[in-house]
Amino acid sequence: PIYTTLTFALEKEERESTETVWEVRLDTVIATKPSIVLNHNTEEKEIVIQDAANRLYLIDKNGKILWNRQLDGKIISEIAQIDFFNNSKLQLLFNTENKIYCIDRNGNWVDGFPVKLKSKATNGLTLIDYDKNKNYRVFIATSDNKVYLYNKEGNIVEGWDFDKTQGKVE
Repeated sequence: PIYTTLTFALEKEERESTETVWEVRLDTVIATKPSIVLNHNTEEKEIVIQDAANRLYLIDKNGKILWNRQLDGKIISEIAQIDFFNNSKLQLLFNTENKIYCIDRNGNWVDGFPVKLKSKATNGLTLIDYDKNKNYRVFIATSDNKVYLYNKEGNIVEGWDFDKTQGKVE
């Protein structure tokens, strides 16, 4: 006689259920990926997002819209947080094709911003803090095949001598 033994083992698959913690209604559809930023007052994370009408929103951890601001176009850079005033309070720094923006915690423009670019930006800004002393520098490549260097106040840095790129920087 031939004997065959079959053994079946069944794993009970538990599905985790997901729940929506909060929802928020914007004026129109989302146009950019959400950016997570730090609230320097509470040390909690918040969300910055832009809609298709180029309106920027700051949303707290509970889904409450803290403020919104109208921008001139779609954000093309990452949203950086900088300590503009060197006082441990953080501001948002980013750019669209036409402008550099710096916005404070309450949704107000930092003095001197937004800064109109000399030519359309072809990429997002690059933020550098060489000596970790909050003496920020901002590099932006533009459609005139130049790379401009700005200080944190949004002024062109004197002495930056860069002629032209060979092609469009993306």
